[in-house]
Amino acid sequence: MSPPGRCLTNDVDKRTTSLGHVARRYHGNTGVNAASRPQTPASLVGDHHRTPAGCTLGNSLEKRRHGFCSDRGSWVTGHRSGQDGKWLLKLPAVTDPGPFVIRVSSSEGQVTLNDVLFGDVWLCSGQSNMEFPMNQVNNSEDEQQRALAFSTIRVFLTAFAKSDSPLDTVSTWHPWGPPTSGGIGGLSAVCWLFGEYLQPHLNYPIGLVQTSRGGTSIEAWSPPEAISVCPSNPFNNEPECCPQRPLVLWNAMIHPFLNMTIFGAIWYQGETNVGYPEAYSCQMKQLVKQWRDMFHNGSVGETSLDFPFGYVQLSALNPPNATQWDAYPDLRWAQTVGHGYSPNPDLPYTFMAVAMDLPDFSSPYGAVHTRFKQDVSRRLVLGALHVAYGRSDVTFQGPFPTLFTNDASQRALIVQYDYGRTPLDIRATNGFQICCASSSDPCDSHGPRWMEVPITKHGNSDVTLSIAGCSQRVMGLRYAWRDSPCELKKCAIYAADSGLPAPPYMTKTPVT
Repeated sequence: MSPPGRCLTNDVDKRTTSLGHVARRYHGNTGVNAASRPQTPASLVGDHHRTPAGCTLGNSLEKRRHGFCSDRGSWVTGHRSGQDGKWLLKLPAVTDPGPFVIRVSSSEGQVTLNDVLFGDVWLCSGQSNMEFPMNQVNNSEDEQQRALAFSTIRVFLTAFAKSDSPLDTVSTWHPWGPPTSGGIGGLSAVCWLFGEYLQPHLNYPIGLVQTSRGGTSIEAWSPPEAISVCPSNPFNNEPECCPQRPLVLWNAMIHPFLNMTIFGAIWYQGETNVGYPEAYSCQMKQLVKQWRDMFHNGSVGETSLDFPFGYVQLSALNPPNATQWDAYPDLRWAQTVGHGYSPNPDLPYTFMAVAMDLPDFSSPYGAVHTRFKQDVSRRLVLGALHVAYGRSDVTFQGPFPTLFTNDASQRALIVQYDYGRTPLDIRATNGFQICCASSSDPCDSHGPRWMEVPITKHGNSDVTLSIAGCSQRVMGLRYAWRDSPCELKKCAIYAADSGLPAPPYMTKTPVT
């Protein structure tokens, strides 16, 4: 099923239907002395704004305000909605993406928004790998030049800020606008390329809101309702100066956007939380749930209560031949709340881009900051097309194990993928481990009983592992359970048709 769409504009939130229509909301504030100064649109609105197909205008009104939107040349009338001087006006959906000129006027004056488009708005958030800019990706000069052709993609970039209390306005680095030669290099590569690769599939405008900060925890981006559900918080005692403290980025860099209608969000974060997988698993589930609730309520129901949420599973760290910390696999598993795939019962209507096979060991920015952001964004787009836009014909997940068969006579374990429906591309014979023990007790992630087992042969949709070296029972199986499981795109298991990698996997269920 295709989700409702959202749109972009300057002071307008939009909502897009499955046909690409958008409904959006405009907000503004005239201030306390409304009679003495003209109304102003909200801080997130401006020229070159991207808005959903329907519009809602808001501001602070003493008298009637008039907004120009909806069908070209038509007028709508709004009323004051609160004693705080804020107003809201919802406009019907339109099929024409624009550009439009939107005017909001009253007896005190008029505000004009120029070059406003209607389309889907995606929020991009997380830490350094989301913040990683276009001018640092592979082939950066060519990528930046190509980006300039996408004038119907509009971007809004926040400045870093933190706060101990919720804010209604946001600090801005790059106000709404199309890509420019002087600005594209500093934009998030994952965010921009996601929009660039997605837009041709939609044929209508896209708005991208980048609000991210390197070196930050998931707790810092979480609302209090999420923090309260997950009491085990490793960052509670961080000093006031630190952006890892719970709530501080939610308050300053997410809360101001709640009254904007968004279509979906993409998230690339987790490195700061490595070492705390149990806490992260809880927090990830709650962040997705609470963001959905908060954006839905803040937009007066215009943002879908189950808006699509995409995320990137952590990439690699050190080269395979280097010392392995092996804490990344636990965090990758926690990102999926212990399922290994998305969407899942704990993370409905989500999609995940696997990135463990995209190491960049020679990156001048550190191996964890892979420059292969093009692959990351392409994988995210596949998930968005399938989950967010209802494209059931688009494959967005790599192979996943569904059946284990012990061949005692051959001392072999056969692992079948996707119930035998997905042809496999086997690119290596390593990557699997079994827990060889008499019970499951020593089979935690860092237990001593895990041993490498090679792929000895494979069928169309299965692989055979040699377990001849195990003299006890096979009490667990895992795949790609290393900080850096392989060289670039050379892990063992890929889908032959889509080229997508099998994600990391672990089970502690006895298989013999």
